[in-house]
Amino acid sequence: MHALAIVLAALSAAPARTVEGRVAYATASAAYLDAGAREGLVLGQTVRLLRGSTPAGTCVIQEVGDHFATCAGAGLRGGERFFAETAVAAAPAVAQLPPIPSEEEQAQVLAAAQAAPVAMVEFQGKPRGEAALARLPVAGADLGYAVWLANTDGANAQRLQIDVVVTGLEVVGGFRLYADARFMQWTQKSDALIPGSSTQLQVYDLELAQREPGRSWTAAVGRVLPWFVPGSTVFDGAQAGFRLGRVEVGAFGGLVPDPWTTAPTTSAWTAGAYATFEQPFGKTLLSGGLRAAVVENPSLQRHYEGELQVSFWAGAALTAGADVRFGGGDLTAPGYLDLARVYFSTRPWAPLAIGAGYSYWGLRIPDVALRAVWPGASHRADGSVGFDVAPWMTLSALGGWVDDLESGLSHSYVGGEILFPRVLAGLSVGYLKDLGWFDGQNAWAQINWRATLGTVLSARLAWLQAATGSGGNTSSDVGVTLTGTVGLLQWLALRYSVLVRLGLDAAQTSLPFGTASQLFLVGSY
Repeated sequence: MHALAIVLAALSAAPARTVEGRVAYATASAAYLDAGAREGLVLGQTVRLLRGSTPAGTCVIQEVGDHFATCAGAGLRGGERFFAETAVAAAPAVAQLPPIPSEEEQAQVLAAAQAAPVAMVEFQGKPRGEAALARLPVAGADLGYAVWLANTDGANAQRLQIDVVVTGLEVVGGFRLYADARFMQWTQKSDALIPGSSTQLQVYDLELAQREPGRSWTAAVGRVLPWFVPGSTVFDGAQAGFRLGRVEVGAFGGLVPDPWTTAPTTSAWTAGAYATFEQPFGKTLLSGGLRAAVVENPSLQRHYEGELQVSFWAGAALTAGADVRFGGGDLTAPGYLDLARVYFSTRPWAPLAIGAGYSYWGLRIPDVALRAVWPGASHRADGSVGFDVAPWMTLSALGGWVDDLESGLSHSYVGGEILFPRVLAGLSVGYLKDLGWFDGQNAWAQINWRATLGTVLSARLAWLQAATGSGGNTSSDVGVTLTGTVGLLQWLALRYSVLVRLGLDAAQTSLPFGTASQLFLVGSY
């Protein structure tokens, strides 16, 4: 108490002043201020809020850091100004450190420490309860321009683009808003390659959902991007579930939008039930999901599906998963097996990393246009091995194989890469050989640089050679890719991507040239 009295007396003797600042962001019950203990705020202090020039109430300081504070109250909004009366004590005297001990004194202390007995003490700690991390609302928007130009086929295109993403913005009663949409205004396009209007709006997600960890039920309505429903597509409808410990069971259903334009439709729909589970075993975790559904659209017609997805996590030692889907109806795959996938990654030894995967797609879609968004009937396998030769160098090898069941063509590839992680933010050099129906090879070099905390730049130089016929003729080109994000403000950044590709064939009367470039302003809150 005596020490506390000295501190209070020092504060009362210091001159009074007003601390001013702003609310960086706010939730339904708390505001996060851009000032803290160094500016004079203290725990339990009441601050006054202004919305423009109008008083907006008060809030009470709950947590204080050096230059931030958390303030509890109701009806708080980001951007509001706050004021608080405070008194800051004079800076304490700088402590004088004792002189550094001599080498002889340090040797004596070391010898005494090594000779002292060390008794084993059994740890008696108790496990903590589960802790849920606070989820802050996130909103972001991108505004920019995209250009595709080539001097060969004339299929040039340009567009103005706005992307809007909202992730978990609290609305009411535990329901949060999730949205993902893109507006495009084409200033130049080919109607043959890009059909439809020059003004397009694509909505990938627009829903009100309640998925709070502490509640026994979940719900979502709108254009739902379903959580924990393996293999389900986006739909315009609803999802609802009930939780029983680590198990959730529920149902879903709605109309499926057009896969190209995302426009609402009445000719395609899905409905079904699902279940998810999660079971920890010590330091490992087993999780998975089930789905039984009916899907109907002009390509599949009526299709009944059952899917099981399982994953196992044991840290770096092993991560593995499997997914299998059976289906039947108007369109069926051989053996009613629509798809099967398995994968794993492991690090059995600290410097060694191994990963591999295999997938089979058996359902053949008659609609040619949908093959761009549907994997198509095929066998696929790939694998990679990485070895940390030293802290400054990693060697890796990769390979893969694809057998397309629609065309009967096969393609395989094999290659390697050398990574130098300590050269700026990473320098890599690699080579890949393509075999089969696509016979060619390519090599690349890439450098990354983190200039500041909010600025990351990358440059890549690539060379590609491909066979052009049975006579052994080949064509080559070189590409340069520049990408980066430049931080302008804490909430605003400039993002760009420039790809330039140039043909190298001397026999060409005019060298083929093309570019795909984008420049965007990216804001987040």
